[in-house]
Amino acid sequence: MIIPNNARTSGAYVLYKGLFIFQVGPTKEGDKLGVVRLGGHREGNETALETAKREVFEEAQVEIAPINPNKTFYLSEWNEEPTKVNINEPIVPILIKGNEESSYTIMYLSNTLTLPTPSSESKGLLLLSPENVRLICQNKISLSDYHNLDGVSILKTELDMNLILQPFPQLLFLSRLLNEETKLMEHIINTSLFN
Repeated sequence: MIIPNNARTSGAYVLYKGLFIFQVGPTKEGDKLGVVRLGGHREGNETALETAKREVFEEAQVEIAPINPNKTFYLSEWNEEPTKVNINEPIVPILIKGNEESSYTIMYLSNTLTLPTPSSESKGLLLLSPENVRLICQNKISLSDYHNLDGVSILKTELDMNLILQPFPQLLFLSRLLNEETKLMEHIINTSLFN
């Protein structure tokens, strides 16, 4: 399998000092706070990796160094069991989701040495430890609960602290990676701690 040329969106799991950077902001309904990956739509002739780098910079004001996980997971729909696929690229994504009909979304693993800052596009950022990722994905916790558990956030605007944090699909997949690909993820997290 090659990285699809018709990738519609691309993003990255970005580590800063062992913490994963995610956007946070009200859902469309306004009744929860979505916890959303850094990433977005491809522009022009960008590669998936170029899209991920640009989008992360636009949303969190950081430049990323991609990490090669040496394995890529593929799923057609979010509720499927992922399969491992071989990608012939110098830096492979950790996740390819979608199909020819619906187009693809791609996620890379990466690292940054710069403290992230929410851009004008972002309401705020959460810096999630692996424990925070599991907590948000397995429990209904509010932003206030998250802060009471020493969760780190960088908020650009005031958010309703009582709203529940709703994990979006990429965060749920990250939780799965942390649980099922423990050695790989521990290695990548430890590497980010010492850079």
